[in-house]
Amino acid sequence: MEDKENSEGGFGSSLPQETPEESSSSSVPPDIPEEGLNSAVPLIIPEKCFSSELLKSSEEVSTYSAPPESTGKGTGSSESQGSPEEGLIASLEPPSGKDAGYAWLVLFLVFMVNLVTAGNFKSFGITYTIILDYFPDASGAEAGWILGLLMGCRCLLSPVMGALTVIIGPRKCIVFGGLICAGSFLLAVPALSIEYMAFTLGALFGAGMCMAETPGYIVVTDYFEKRRSFANGVRAAGNPMGGVIFSPLVVLLHRHFAFQGALVMMAGVMLQLTVLGMLMRPFERHQRIAAEDFWRKRARSDPSWYQRKRKAQESMQTQKSNSKKKKKKPLQFSFFRNPSYLVYLAVVVCSTAALPNALFFLPVYGRTIGLTDMQNSFVSSYCSMSDSLMRLACGSIFSCKVFKKTHGFIASLLVGAAGCLIVPLCGSMWQLLVSATMFSLSMGFFWTLINVLLAEQFGGDAMPSTWGFFRMVQGICSFVYPPLIGFVMDSTGGMAAPYALMGMLTFGAAVIFALQPLIARLPGSKVNLT
Repeated sequence: MEDKENSEGGFGSSLPQETPEESSSSSVPPDIPEEGLNSAVPLIIPEKCFSSELLKSSEEVSTYSAPPESTGKGTGSSESQGSPEEGLIASLEPPSGKDAGYAWLVLFLVFMVNLVTAGNFKSFGITYTIILDYFPDASGAEAGWILGLLMGCRCLLSPVMGALTVIIGPRKCIVFGGLICAGSFLLAVPALSIEYMAFTLGALFGAGMCMAETPGYIVVTDYFEKRRSFANGVRAAGNPMGGVIFSPLVVLLHRHFAFQGALVMMAGVMLQLTVLGMLMRPFERHQRIAAEDFWRKRARSDPSWYQRKRKAQESMQTQKSNSKKKKKKPLQFSFFRNPSYLVYLAVVVCSTAALPNALFFLPVYGRTIGLTDMQNSFVSSYCSMSDSLMRLACGSIFSCKVFKKTHGFIASLLVGAAGCLIVPLCGSMWQLLVSATMFSLSMGFFWTLINVLLAEQFGGDAMPSTWGFFRMVQGICSFVYPPLIGFVMDSTGGMAAPYALMGMLTFGAAVIFALQPLIARLPGSKVNLT
């Protein structure tokens, strides 16, 4: 029977005894060099090779460790050898691609994408007045549909674009979005009617902007963890920085090339989005490339060590990824049953009245107090510059954890409400700049913190859903508010009533968000309050 067991590959119940000399000489496998004696290396041996007696003493054969004399430590159990083994395996893991290296290039690319797309969007108040001059018979409500479709399509399609980013990747989304933006400006050149402009510069351009911008919110969340607040501040600063550049640019292009020529020139600017998109790498692919580079460098420095350890490390990584990695879902509709998330939707319903309509209608109000187009462009550029500085300051402040993010979010809404309410009291450009400063502070803190709060309270993997639904509701409201503001402006004959409406709704958004700790106690509420 013993011969039969040995012939089948089993060890049998009885093993030949070794002399002390043989035991000491055979205790070191020939394929492990001397420098590997101080570490614990797992030996993976099929369980069927052991008899029941040997399995009971698995602690003696589960790891190979150095003798007490060579380590300088007393004899310990297998638990005492766990810490060095974990340290060795940890040293084998490739470095994370977050918060370093290529992540900063990705952040710069997202900044530039926002500068190009949102720069045109921020300066659209100037374009809006030019369109009114080109179509003098159009009413404020009719022209308001251009802004409504622009903001509505830009926001309403965010869940779709977020899911598309997960499916096809951010690179393709940005490239296709840039092509749509450029095509919308080229199609608008004939300028057939106000309705035609609403379709081209409104709906079509808004859809292209959404497709180009949405991947940036998700990519920054993927590439940054420790510096996420600062990274979001830099990302968000691209929006108003574009407004600083594009506001005077639109005026100069219109002055030298007329309306149609300016549209052609802007189409060329929008094509630069395709170049920026091609340079952006999805995080999962970047992580794989970084891991391959890491293994290649280790192989050059120590080939024998690399060949001996890599299989064990890869096996452990595969087990971890299979057990812990969760597939990112494109859309999660369960958030509509979460009362804490519904707070954000209520906030965006109220705040969209002023964000960014207060900026769009500033040139219209400026004309009522006698400002020229160049003075209006200066006010818009100043507002965008201060907005950019506020976003950078906000990212730096909350990265240092000086204040709670929720408190800063509420304060930004209150300051924005006050800035809207004092606009009708302004009678000169310098007084208007005071209101613009307050409104810029509100926008800067709002758009810097909203992504961080959503990621921290509901998880970074849920950003395609939480951010997408947030923007979708904003898009629905954006269809309503610009025509409504234009109707109120036509009915009252001035801008006092529209800005009072914006201020009161923004104040209501601050009150709603301040109630989130109480709403988090409701049944079905799932949130990580920060």
